[in-house]
Amino acid sequence: DSIEQLANQFLHPLDDTRLHPDVYHRNNWAIKIAIDALERLEDSSRDKESFGIKALRDVIDNSQSEVERLFKDTKHEWEVHYGPTFDVAAWDPRVNVPADFWKDKVEELDLDAFANMIEESGVGKWNSHLKMIKWEFRLPYEDPRKPMLPLSGESLFKLITGETDQTLRPGKEVTGKVVKNGDFGSRVKLEGDIPAFIPLRSLADEHVEAAEDIVNVGTVVTAIITEVKKDHFTVDMSLRMEDFRKGQLSWQRPPSLDPLDVCFDTAAAQKIELEKSKERETRLEALQLKFGPAKLGEDGTKKSVGKISRRACAHPAFRNARNDEVNKELKEGGDEMVGEALIRPSNKHSDCLAVHWLVKTGSIKIIEVNEEEKDT
Repeated sequence: DSIEQLANQFLHPLDDTRLHPDVYHRNNWAIKIAIDALERLEDSSRDKESFGIKALRDVIDNSQSEVERLFKDTKHEWEVHYGPTFDVAAWDPRVNVPADFWKDKVEELDLDAFANMIEESGVGKWNSHLKMIKWEFRLPYEDPRKPMLPLSGESLFKLITGETDQTLRPGKEVTGKVVKNGDFGSRVKLEGDIPAFIPLRSLADEHVEAAEDIVNVGTVVTAIITEVKKDHFTVDMSLRMEDFRKGQLSWQRPPSLDPLDVCFDTAAAQKIELEKSKERETRLEALQLKFGPAKLGEDGTKKSVGKISRRACAHPAFRNARNDEVNKELKEGGDEMVGEALIRPSNKHSDCLAVHWLVKTGSIKIIEVNEEEKDT
């Protein structure tokens, strides 16, 4: 008996959708929307229920055909510009298709006005339900919620830092503060507490013995991004002038960004890049003076600056150290160090030494010694 009862049950077209029965059983609003969209007139001689069901099926077919048309047009247009890279799973007609592009029957209705009429009649606010009816006609049984996906390195990096490939990518200049110098380079903290790293080889165009020779802890540096390591939550950067002089088009474009349009005017972009070269060179000269390893001397020769050239020297008073480190050693020696002197490589150029002489307690005189005609 129960099987016969189930066999005789009538399944409404909207029974297995997300719509509440109030909008198509008790109030028949879904049927009214379907009939109005198709511009059909109700005939008292017809079976109203069958007439309404037929209108529902027809308007659903019309809306689904429109979804199929929009999908094909969007896919075709994408492939014309970018090749066969269209992401079918990411296409969402609720988001990706503007209202003006929809040509199905239900789009011609003013559901906001219909919702206002219902509200004025004292039944309540049903605007969101009417909009849901329209989308059930177009995408029946489609859950608008996206499935929960495990966070990958890229999505986790974006979630925690708020940065994307558009805001943080190779070739972009960023400013940060040096927080630590190590054997392999300098660790920098960018805005938003994003950790970054400048490898030893990228601190200068020439060979660098130690990171302290170029930057000190607490120094604010402007560097250029060479790689974003999202899985490791860090950014590799460079202070090399060679990297600063590269044009934006020379850096690899992140794959997550849309490819350049086939109509992109590369020549115009290169022209703009050339027009900015003078401004960039001025900025690079300032960086060169601050961090660069070399400049032209009075005699026109290139001399090392801004770094210490470490030397192999067995003299007991010689130190491969910086200015502040040598001064600290002399001061910590107390009165016993008065009259003593320590020698270190000068940071002016490679043919110069700096002699730190403790004249009296707390007073240190530094004497620069130029090395001429020395054996190399």
